[in-house]
Amino acid sequence: MRNAFNEVKSSLELLAMSALGNFSQVTKAKLLEKIHRHLAGRIGIAMINRTTFNLVYLAAFGFSTIAAAQTPNPYAKPHPAPAAAAQDKGSQMDDLKSFATAGTRILDSKTGDLTGNGRPGALLVLEPIPTGSEKLGEGSQRDVVLLTRDTSGHLQKAASNATVVPCGTCGGTAGDPYGYARISRGQFTIANGGGSRERWSDEYTFTYAADKKDWFVTKVVRSVSDADTGKQKHVDLTTKELGVVSFKDFDPSKLPEVTLP
Repeated sequence: MRNAFNEVKSSLELLAMSALGNFSQVTKAKLLEKIHRHLAGRIGIAMINRTTFNLVYLAAFGFSTIAAAQTPNPYAKPHPAPAAAAQDKGSQMDDLKSFATAGTRILDSKTGDLTGNGRPGALLVLEPIPTGSEKLGEGSQRDVVLLTRDTSGHLQKAASNATVVPCGTCGGTAGDPYGYARISRGQFTIANGGGSRERWSDEYTFTYAADKKDWFVTKVVRSVSDADTGKQKHVDLTTKELGVVSFKDFDPSKLPEVTLP
């Protein structure tokens, strides 16, 4: 009898060690079976209550599971978004796609507080659906559309500009000239760039004027550089040089050119 108790004690000690992860699940199962055999046979108990045995099993296997859960796995993939969140995102995209009319598609979209009133709006860059026959330097301009929310929370078109983003083949050998758009509170910025040996880039910033309920250009940064000689030139234009020009009336072709000496 003493030997049986000693064997059970030894098995329990090994089981405790295995619960900390030192043994495989197969080894744990064998140890548990060994304990059950001793308790049900050698000690003289005809049958061990299965519920009690299951509690022992949970103590061994569950402990290691809880211990592992306390240490996050750095390689674990993030859990997918809840179905409701995914539907909200899908609904939002559907709302934005409804503004891509007359054979256009959404090239880019950004959301943010365009007016500074705390209500999220959206900026869309729309382009005509390509036909495959576009030639280098020729094509339709992209249309930049600003969307704000009405009192009921629905998006509505507030302003647009069809000159601020060039066509998809107007960037020279550098490819598509559209760079990016970003929104900060009450303003947004659009950047383009292109060229070959001589590279150019433009960055336009527009700020919302609450009293006029419109956006006006407040800053333009134009740059040009030569990839071979390393020469470059930057021009910063403010409202002093730009004057009062609304987003919908802004035309980059009317800005002063930036050329290398």
